[in-house]
Amino acid sequence: MRLTDVPYRLGAACGLLAVAAFSVLYSVAATQDPGYAFLENYLSDLGVGPAAWAFNSALMVSGALILAFSLLGLYPLLGRSAPSRAACALLAAAAVLLVNIGIFTEDYGDTHFAFSIAFFLTLLAALGAIAYAFHLTGALGRPGTAASAAAFVFGLVLLGMGIGPFTETLAVLAAMAWGTAVSVMMLAGPARGAT
Repeated sequence: MRLTDVPYRLGAACGLLAVAAFSVLYSVAATQDPGYAFLENYLSDLGVGPAAWAFNSALMVSGALILAFSLLGLYPLLGRSAPSRAACALLAAAAVLLVNIGIFTEDYGDTHFAFSIAFFLTLLAALGAIAYAFHLTGALGRPGTAASAAAFVFGLVLLGMGIGPFTETLAVLAAMAWGTAVSVMMLAGPARGAT
């Protein structure tokens, strides 16, 4: 399979589309909720606010796009080694968990909390696995490995700081920055080291 094929490019583009969709729909929800304060409220507070439809749609749409990014973009880029498959599977699982956060809002109590914690921990594991897979395969060269490793280490630091609105928001922003950077690298040129 050539990495210039349409499914691969579409998968890579889905990474950017996930960030764009989340950003737009999150902004709609945040601007329509006078009780929401950036870095002071949990993001999921928007999922039960005046524009809950926008925030919950942001989670479900971006989750579906991340799933496509993992399966159509990362999987062919990284190849079929066990670490590469594990990395893609973890990111796909995180995407499914993200969709479920949008379905099971804060109104669902412990179920929402369980999906949220599972999402962030699975995403953190995915970032570490992806960094390792990039290192092993040479796909996207040093920049891809460095971006993924930096996002993973930053996530570990945030995890050490504990669960709260501030750390949650920073984790999401870091994941969005990583997704943007890796998607752009995937679209910008030929990948190295992947088969």
